Amino acid sequence: MKKKLFVVTPFLAALVASLSAHAAPQTGAINITGSVIDSTCYVDVGSSNVSVTLPNVDKTMLQAPDSSAGVTPFTLKVSGCSEGGGVQKVSVAFIPDSNVDMNGNLANTGTAPNIAVQILDKDQNPIDIRNDTFSAQMARGAATDSADIDLRYFAKYHSVAGGAGAGDVSAVANFQLVYN
Repeated sequence: MKKKLFVVTPFLAALVASLSAHAAPQTGAINITGSVIDSTCYVDVGSSNVSVTLPNVDKTMLQAPDSSAGVTPFTLKVSGCSEGGGVQKVSVAFIPDSNVDMNGNLANTGTAPNIAVQILDKDQNPIDIRNDTFSAQMARGAATDSADIDLRYFAKYHSVAGGAGAGDVSAVANFQLVYN
């Protein structure tokens, strides 16, 4: 009888030890901060629906993989910002919706094959809309120390795969203002 008790006792001790190691709750904390600001900037009426017309380009300019052509500037005008209202910087966040392809460019809904439209920042660096971060958006932004702010961007034809064909190009970029 003592022999059975001796064999069972170490087994029970090991079982209890393993259960207590797995049963310990895992805890943590998520600290969330933010601000509700007094007033925000607004997009000027003329900038809420901007039309950008890219120039006609020959398809031979878009035959190589990762080729681009037709860089065209556009401006989004923002007004009504006041630094005293809690806003120090304003920028644009392009929305990664169904208008954006898997490469972060604007999908072409026109007839030209193997073409997308790429959005560029004021320094003509490409913006990957699908992976655009808040810090990158703020880096492109402008201080709100002026009544009227011009946020400058560019658009261009872009062929990731190359082999672009002739046809129409049409794309839509949705955006919202972001603040810091």
